[in-house]
Amino acid sequence: MSETIKWKRGDPESAPSVGDLVRGAVGIAKAAVGVDRAPEETITARWESCLSCEHHDRGRCMKCGCFTAGKIRVASSVCPVDRWLAVTVEGSEPSPKRGCCGRRKAD
Repeated sequence: MSETIKWKRGDPESAPSVGDLVRGAVGIAKAAVGVDRAPEETITARWESCLSCEHHDRGRCMKCGCFTAGKIRVASSVCPVDRWLAVTVEGSEPSPKRGCCGRRKAD
């Protein structure tokens, strides 16, 4: 059985990096203003998937540190444990070189 990693205040080993926090803030801002918004049926499916995931805890993904309510609303976001993928919104295309939270993937 896998163990969920919990972040502890003052523990540098488990704390998210500054880059993780910035990417999370960008995702929340996108969700708040509706930029790159996923369709409602996608949001609902993602939410149900996150709620049943062992890495979801109190509104956060313990794998990437994102706030789930914001992350699921951004069409180009990707689940870090591959439970759901980015979707294409009319007039835009997701970048194939981006992974969870917009991080660049290695070629």
